[in-house]
Amino acid sequence: MKKILGSLVVAVALWAGTTAFIGTQIEKNLQQQINHTNNLYTEYGIQYKLNNYKKSFFTSKAEVEIKITDPMMLELLKESVKLPIILDYEVEHGPIFLKNGLSLGAVQIHKELALSSLLKDEAKKEFLTLLKDDIKITNDISISFNKNASYNIVSDAIKVDKDGQSFTMSPLSIKGNSNIETFKGDTHLNIPSLTFTENKTQNGIKIENLLMNINIEEFIENALMLGTIDVTADKLMIKDDENPPLSQVDIALKLQMKNEKDTPTSINSIMEGDIDFKDTKLPASFPQLKNLHAKVDVKSLGIKGMIEFQQASKEMQEAQKELFSNMGNKSSSKDFEAKFTAFQKIQEKMVDKIIHALNSLLIKDKSTISYAINIQTKDNKESKVSTDVHYIGDIEFKGKMEEVAMKVQEQALDLVNLNVNLTLNKEHVKSFPDAEKLNQQIQMGVKQGFVKETNENYLLNGYYKNRELIVNDNNLTSIILPFLMMATQAGH
Repeated sequence: MKKILGSLVVAVALWAGTTAFIGTQIEKNLQQQINHTNNLYTEYGIQYKLNNYKKSFFTSKAEVEIKITDPMMLELLKESVKLPIILDYEVEHGPIFLKNGLSLGAVQIHKELALSSLLKDEAKKEFLTLLKDDIKITNDISISFNKNASYNIVSDAIKVDKDGQSFTMSPLSIKGNSNIETFKGDTHLNIPSLTFTENKTQNGIKIENLLMNINIEEFIENALMLGTIDVTADKLMIKDDENPPLSQVDIALKLQMKNEKDTPTSINSIMEGDIDFKDTKLPASFPQLKNLHAKVDVKSLGIKGMIEFQQASKEMQEAQKELFSNMGNKSSSKDFEAKFTAFQKIQEKMVDKIIHALNSLLIKDKSTISYAINIQTKDNKESKVSTDVHYIGDIEFKGKMEEVAMKVQEQALDLVNLNVNLTLNKEHVKSFPDAEKLNQQIQMGVKQGFVKETNENYLLNGYYKNRELIVNDNNLTSIILPFLMMATQAGH
């Protein structure tokens, strides 16, 4: 018995010591997290601040302020929302938690927020009249000893009926895991159903099973995210009887954006999307679409140049915010003109920075951008086009924008290699505007060797490389290149 009691005393002492230590570390970690968040999101007009932190043995209370710095967003919210937004959090210290079953960890946070609490009196009254019931958002966060945060955010369902219009949204769910120092982790957002309808006409929008998955593998200098963003919707329906192009749209969506390292100093970026046309009503002249696939694939862009580009864009946005903010102040037309002139100078300077960033962004003989579009109709006929632009130049992007533009024009034929592949189904040509005129132009291209013709398709395959132009196995360098040289040297 003494041995057991002794063990319990030691265990309790260790737990108490650990709890006290964790309590002293939370404020430091929270402040680091807020600083990191501000580095990432301040440019979007949102700034976080730890206003107050009260520490006790078992729990701590933190007050976080959310300040809106974007003038346009501020103008939109200031009449109805209490600004700045103040959120209070109660933080439970580990290492042992008992509330929701026995568990171990450093910190647990539970937060329930009624949206009406963020609104000013008149807006709150209107909001509660409109929705009948308040909307509660519940947020649970658990932070482990290795600084990995698991979070779960759930909202109530929303239903609004007013003036013959209705809006409904099933509960929003956000789940994920993230390292609180690196932000590396996964986030999953799901809205099972979202609808907006005009009750008397049945016109409106309906989305089913909207999903967003975000995987963050790395942040480079708190600016450039490496990872993947996937967005899918099982059904997106639009009905508008008064707008023929939107009289019946029924599609499924799949989008992906991905950044990954190519080398320690360069990255690849891919943006790819699919649209599946289900029961979409299209003009009778157009073959019924089955699928549209589009892809932009960018390879070997310099990381340094991308960060310089983002920084210059950020500085330009901040200058724009300051201008819009000053425009709201009472001032004479002369003062406004002076401010606008100053902004134009800042803008010119930022554009010059963006252009200069191209020196680090484009890598000779490596940087490539590819475009591809594939269209398939329900009769299984396909049309597709792909283009690859390969940077081979050795140009120095330096000086004013006009000077650089002139330099690019002069060296245009020596800056890139180009590959083009086009397959155009003859049935699809019939659906184009002025199809007869377009067909005549294509036939002229067939006669001149620019286009090949088969029983079902028109084909164009060619490349431009080192001042040589080949189209459908025909060398057109001596025919076309002189005209291109005249175009690039125009004005000299």
